[in-house]
Amino acid sequence: MARSLLQLTIKDILKRPLFRDAEVLASETALKRVVRWVHIIEVSQVGHLLNGKELILSTGIGWNDDPELSVAFLQQLIDCGAAGLCIELIYTKQPLQEMKELAIRENFPLILFHKEVRYIDITQDLHTIFINRHHQMVSDLESLSARFNQLLLSGQGITSLLELLQEATHAQVALFPLEREAEYVPPLPKNKAEALYHNWLANKHSTTLEVKRRTAHRPILALDHLFADLIIYSDKELSEFDILALDRCSTAVAQEIMRTSYMEEKRRFKEDLWIIDWLTGQHSFKEVRDYIHSINSTIKLNKGVVCLFEPEQKHYDDQAFESTYIQKTMIARSVIEKQGFFLLSTLFNKQIVYILLDQFNRTTKMDTILELIHRLQKGEENQKLRLFSHRIGVGKEIADLAQIQKSYESAQETILIQKDIGPLKKPFYSELHVHRIISSLKKTGGLTSFIEEYIGPVIQYDLGKNSQLLRTLKVYLLMSCSKQDTAKELFIVRQTLYHRLDKIASLLGEDFVQHEKRLAIELALHAYEYLNGSLT
Repeated sequence: MARSLLQLTIKDILKRPLFRDAEVLASETALKRVVRWVHIIEVSQVGHLLNGKELILSTGIGWNDDPELSVAFLQQLIDCGAAGLCIELIYTKQPLQEMKELAIRENFPLILFHKEVRYIDITQDLHTIFINRHHQMVSDLESLSARFNQLLLSGQGITSLLELLQEATHAQVALFPLEREAEYVPPLPKNKAEALYHNWLANKHSTTLEVKRRTAHRPILALDHLFADLIIYSDKELSEFDILALDRCSTAVAQEIMRTSYMEEKRRFKEDLWIIDWLTGQHSFKEVRDYIHSINSTIKLNKGVVCLFEPEQKHYDDQAFESTYIQKTMIARSVIEKQGFFLLSTLFNKQIVYILLDQFNRTTKMDTILELIHRLQKGEENQKLRLFSHRIGVGKEIADLAQIQKSYESAQETILIQKDIGPLKKPFYSELHVHRIISSLKKTGGLTSFIEEYIGPVIQYDLGKNSQLLRTLKVYLLMSCSKQDTAKELFIVRQTLYHRLDKIASLLGEDFVQHEKRLAIELALHAYEYLNGSLT
């Protein structure tokens, strides 16, 4: 059905036989008002009764003898977006002049019947037309949906979907992707395209009736993530068919974006062997550069960092894991690349590996990466399959991308340490500090003997006497050997502290606060907490 036939205007209605003898007070603009329904009203308070675009039939009984009430009645119709007012002049011999002036001023049509007319005949006649046209619209929408599906199956891309929407609505169509150039159907000169875009941004949230009548937009969502905005704009009022066609096109565009993104992510997934070789140090800088530039020649080879996500074993063994990983990486890529990183990803050793290449060459990016991690985790709330919310490790930053293995290994180390001490608020290798030394000692097998050598006697004394010497030692060293601050922190009197310090000195030696020995004792205390949990 042609777009013009789907909208019934005042001008169309006046061509019906029942309106042959009617007098019309309406401008050309008023005659173009769209009518969606017919409603008979005889009460004076009507605001709560209307949805908009109704043609109102009335005899004026409720307001004809009150000039103020009649104007208020008409103003309510105008404010509610009614299409027009028909008055039977049997009880109201002459429409009030104030009503006429208001109608002309507001481009609101008045239709006057000087002879008695059966409103039931008018409603039956027009409602039959509305119902028939609605059935036809539904049929046309089903045909349009079938054509959208055919285009999706043929793989002709998003442009073909936009062209079909334009063909169906005869409106200007525009797609504003978040990360690509805008697309206009039909094409627009650069100045008009920019004007349309900026006008849309300015009126995106407008509630102005005129804007809403001529412009409609739909967000393109996939996996609850915004990929683009689709709009249609017309110099005429958009019809119900136009809006519903826009809905169907937006769904088709979302499916096409999902399909192409999924296929691209799956292609990357199959090429993971190259990335795995890179992570294990088997590629030179030239090979890294050539590979990355074969994907995107504009990528800047600045510093890189490896982020590891280790899902729980039960999630990794889930049959839907691979598909979920691909889908979530599609979303992650969009989020990450908006923050100025280029993402390379793979699955390796039952871990999700994200290699982030900083395109802005920032001196510090820890907060940005932490924010990205939190956004990925937030997107998994209330989901069964959670890939980014168990153990996370961010390796050290690497300037020579041929050495990305060092970032990968340090990210592995970050996860390994958290298996011992629990999750870190900032899971960065650069934040581990003394834990890195302790982890190395543990790997060599010398950690337990080191602890025993430097604080073993205190540990044994606490076990035998159920005392607090070890915690006292930690706080005393933490407070830079200030007895006043230590007593305050431990909530004990200074005399009790003196007694404890004397006992510690007898167990560890009077020189336990001397610089080199003190450093070793402090490291042993950290190591003890690494294995047994915090002392405080």
